[in-house]
Amino acid sequence: MLAAVVTLASSLDYTSSKSTLKLLLPLADPAQALNVPVVPLGTLLAAAYPLSSRPPYVLSWLNQLISADDMMHPELLKKLVLNNFCTIPAKLILQLTTAFREGGLCDRSGKFFYKDHLHKSNVPVLALAGDQDLICPPEAVEETVKLIPESMVTYKVFGEPGGPHYAHYDLVGGRLAVEQVYPCIIQFISNYDQM
Repeated sequence: MLAAVVTLASSLDYTSSKSTLKLLLPLADPAQALNVPVVPLGTLLAAAYPLSSRPPYVLSWLNQLISADDMMHPELLKKLVLNNFCTIPAKLILQLTTAFREGGLCDRSGKFFYKDHLHKSNVPVLALAGDQDLICPPEAVEETVKLIPESMVTYKVFGEPGGPHYAHYDLVGGRLAVEQVYPCIIQFISNYDQM
């Protein structure tokens, strides 16, 4: 049994948000039609990285998907892009596409919708979002949070109007994560660890 759960920039239903995770959707149909077992996302991002990090910065917008301005050390961002993304099973991409359809994320059978069961939760949940997360925007996280009993959920958005800001991976690797995000997680888990 779980004592508590922490989610970082995650949602079960993206239909009401402007998530850039939709960029993966066009990969699903060809992967299915060609019966491709995996999509080499890591290879694609590594190939695109020079175009996002060097003049003329043709794909510089990709960096904003990963980290807000001045939030992640440039060498860490480079290592993240070049080393930490891998291939994604085509079946997983197909399942993720359901998060953009009515009803939200469902199992592979298409009959079990996860968000329909959140109201039964009796496990405390800490749901965190980044104010400039373009992959899983705060509004997507909030839509999922609304489905969890109010007494069981804590929701926090990291980032301030004047900065610093948090994009998707800044919650884990941003320069302020150790000072701001990690203590929040540790405090939450510690509250339930002794029960």
